Amino acid sequence: MKVSGFKLATIFGILLIITSLILMFINPKLENNLPNGFYTPIIAYEFIQDTASVHHLFEVNDVVAYKQAFNLGNQIDFAFMFIYSFFLLCIAIGIYQRKQYKSMYIVYILCFLIILFDALENLQLFQITNLHPTKNFEVPLAFLQLFTWLKWSSIASVFLIFAPFFFQQKWLGKIIGLLQIACSILLIIAYFNYGIMNEIFSLSVVLNFLCLVIFVFLQLRK
Repeated sequence: MKVSGFKLATIFGILLIITSLILMFINPKLENNLPNGFYTPIIAYEFIQDTASVHHLFEVNDVVAYKQAFNLGNQIDFAFMFIYSFFLLCIAIGIYQRKQYKSMYIVYILCFLIILFDALENLQLFQITNLHPTKNFEVPLAFLQLFTWLKWSSIASVFLIFAPFFFQQKWLGKIIGLLQIACSILLIIAYFNYGIMNEIFSLSVVLNFLCLVIFVFLQLRK
């Protein structure tokens, strides 16, 4: 008996929501220490651009606790990256089972690349956190910028490849398709407009995942 990719996605969807809530609780909170336009510390950290911003990021009341929160969040993210990537992978399998779109083969590859890029991104974050403030962290900072954009670009690319399928669905699917295209547009805008656009782009990714979770649960009724 062939297992539906969408049904498998519901399992990862539940894990995705649970782990997201855990990360929201664990990751550091705003302390008036972020670059202009940012309001989420972990997003600001991932997209951070220079050493001065890193130093400002850690200008908080309890630096040790702040760094420990980042490191703990990064450790949990090693599980989270597999959860959300496999969630996307299962959706791609579900789409292929229904429509036989060859473009899903690209998504299969991208899902594993996302895990790789996210892991490399986290390693740079660990290094910067542990090297600050006494040692030079310019090299991991440069690699952080590379792997961060590769990760987010790969996620946006997966959404964009999904879009034609969702435009063929009913009203919720069409909304998801629009959000997926918007996410890719926001990615480009954010790349050239550092600050609030990075936050808006990351929010669009969250909305896409939320809508996809709702969509796969609705498929259980079919």
